[in-house]
Amino acid sequence: MDKKKSKQTNSAAELFFWAQALTIALAVLVCVNTFFFRLSGVRGSSMLDTLKAGDQLILQVIGYEKPERGDVIVCTSDAFDGEALVKRVIAVEGDTVSISGDGYMVVNGEKLYEPYAREPIADTARGDQSYPLTVEEGHIFVVGDNRNHSTDSRKIMVGQIDEERVIGKALFRIWPLNKIGGVS
Repeated sequence: MDKKKSKQTNSAAELFFWAQALTIALAVLVCVNTFFFRLSGVRGSSMLDTLKAGDQLILQVIGYEKPERGDVIVCTSDAFDGEALVKRVIAVEGDTVSISGDGYMVVNGEKLYEPYAREPIADTARGDQSYPLTVEEGHIFVVGDNRNHSTDSRKIMVGQIDEERVIGKALFRIWPLNKIGGVS
């Protein structure tokens, strides 16, 4: 009987050990996902060819306080009922934005070199903003890399994004597996 009792005690102790380990692992995962890094998915085609629908991203949350030109970010906008949007930061507070006659973004009087942009902006995709436009304090101007198929800051309904609405910076694509790597 002692052997049977000993086996039951060992089984219970092992079960308790695994339950405790899983609980701790889950708590650590929740803390890391909430405070340091976050997972986010890409929806739609506005970031083609850089990102496509279904891509999964790891975002930097902690330590990412000031978006910079060129960053790929995830943010929210009232125009999309709080849905997470993946866009590229083109201009930051104080910058002056316009679109050149041949369809390229111009910031502070300089045409941007944007190898990630899928195509120049067509006349029909310039949006309804008045240019030149100066980015307000605490805001950013964002566009999708697929310029002719993106609803972004060029539209008044989206407008400039308050930096408080930035969820994080896209650091790394983890899905699909054949595209794992940094996001730029």
